[in-house]
Amino acid sequence: LDIGGGSGAFSIMICRKNPGMNARILEFPEVCNTGEFFVSGEDPEVAKRIKYVRGSCLDEWPADLGENHDAVLISYVSESVPHEAVPMMYERAFSRLRPGGMLIVHSFMVDDSLDGPLLGALWSLQHIAVNANGMGLHPANVGEMMTKAGFGDVTTNEMIGGMTKVIIGKKP
Repeated sequence: LDIGGGSGAFSIMICRKNPGMNARILEFPEVCNTGEFFVSGEDPEVAKRIKYVRGSCLDEWPADLGENHDAVLISYVSESVPHEAVPMMYERAFSRLRPGGMLIVHSFMVDDSLDGPLLGALWSLQHIAVNANGMGLHPANVGEMMTKAGFGDVTTNEMIGGMTKVIIGKKP
């Protein structure tokens, strides 16, 4: 389940590399149109396993997103919504996962010390211009929200050096 999956790039790559996997992407209707165009250019075996669901991560998640997912990916979304929506998204992700499933949060983040890295801080700073009610992210606050939503075994990994981090939590 890919929340705010945009063009579908992550879901496309996952489905290319994992022939048994399916993806659902929750996205704004106008973005779905563009994403569906990209998906339609894929091998039919891949394209048939990727489905867009029109909606917003801020609204009630539609039933046709399904249940008992292996993973929920929230990439470049947590910093793009009002700060009070972030815990709600993680709670909704928890409710859509099977036991043992994982929430993967990927975003521009600073370190827990809040003093860098520079590129992660600059990205967060520029985001204020488009999301004044947003939340500056760092691994500890993302991990805390995931834990409050019910996730355990929360781990942090650096993704794009000096800019992004991946926080993964597992549903018991």
